[in-house]
Amino acid sequence: MGFMSRLRAGAASPRARVEPTLTPRASLENPSSTLGSPEGWFRDWAAGGVRQEWGVPVTERTAMTCSAVFRSVALLSGIVAAMPLKVYRRVKDGREEVPDHPLARMLMTAPYAGRPMTSFVWRELWELNVLLWGNHYSIIRYNNAGRVLGFEPVMPWAVEVTRKNYRNLYRCVLEDGRVEYVDHDDMLHIPGPGFDGIQGMSRIQQAARNSISLAITLEDQAGRMIENAARPSGALEIPPGISAEGFKRMKAQFRRDLVGRHNAGEVVYLDQGAKFTPFQIPPKDLDTINARRMQVSDVSRYFGTPLHILNETDKSSSWGSGLAEINLAFLIYTIDPDLGRIEAELNYKLFAGTDLYCEFDRDTLLAMDPVKAAEVMQKETSSGVLLINEYRRKKNRPPVEGGDTPLVNSTNVPLSRQTSPAGKISN
Repeated sequence: MGFMSRLRAGAASPRARVEPTLTPRASLENPSSTLGSPEGWFRDWAAGGVRQEWGVPVTERTAMTCSAVFRSVALLSGIVAAMPLKVYRRVKDGREEVPDHPLARMLMTAPYAGRPMTSFVWRELWELNVLLWGNHYSIIRYNNAGRVLGFEPVMPWAVEVTRKNYRNLYRCVLEDGRVEYVDHDDMLHIPGPGFDGIQGMSRIQQAARNSISLAITLEDQAGRMIENAARPSGALEIPPGISAEGFKRMKAQFRRDLVGRHNAGEVVYLDQGAKFTPFQIPPKDLDTINARRMQVSDVSRYFGTPLHILNETDKSSSWGSGLAEINLAFLIYTIDPDLGRIEAELNYKLFAGTDLYCEFDRDTLLAMDPVKAAEVMQKETSSGVLLINEYRRKKNRPPVEGGDTPLVNSTNVPLSRQTSPAGKISN
């Protein structure tokens, strides 16, 4: 039974933790094994990764050398980390924010007081770990009074999850090499999409490995073609009867003055009747560029990022309204499910059984578009949905007189003056 379960059961103080009896994988018994690092074929095999028969080896770390993967992961994790995460209390008429709650300060300032990690970096890890490894883990630490003291993130490759009696048990290899067993009530576990409801799958190992390997291979191929500029640029015909000394001199001159990317575009000067014939880039080499573009589209599917955000606009709409609709779809179908996954875990582990809950302020996404934000604000205030002073508080501006009265219709007059108690229009 976890710490929070004991509290709900009325335990006066936390009991000494009893390590459960597990049969962990042999690699986890040794913290220095390949499972203690994000690399290694054994970790790939243990995670059930897709078998890779060709291409460069791809792990979660090496996948970040692919520009489309790096941009997608940095973009999605940055959005989640930048959005305000607020704590609310349910009240009779709706809800009220509780900015001074200790957990609110941890979620928005630092997950563990006295340690160097800020909440932005910690929340960025949530999404980054989920996108690459499929899971994020943070141990919930308590003080002697049973209050949350802080959150200690654990690298996803150093955690093994075992289900026993319908409860998850986590075996963690910490930074100092110690092994600790954690009950699921004491662990923030944010899983990505998975098959068993226990752990999320790694998108790199179980889905995108071959696509990313192909993208890296195509990039390497294009780089080698440009690096070895003399081979595709032309052919040098040696005149018959040239002496060994003359051939040696011509070869040294050609390499010194013309070979390599730093000599690209130089004019060829030849002697003794030598002839240089330039080549065009073969069509199959030109097609490499199109293949690399295709790989950007393929990678974007795995992460749900629009192509124009990855700076690939060849087949994307360039109209403002078209891009706005694409961005809206990105927020609805990619960002919002990830936010909901995080909110569900935090509310279950931290606020279950209370009238408190946390939620991301999704209005901050709208604030990035001032014109759209102004249009929404005008419609909400003119229909009585939003009070003027409520909007002013969001903009960090002082309240105004009459700003706490709902307005309605285009005349923007108090709602109480629109109808009489009998339902008739008043003067």
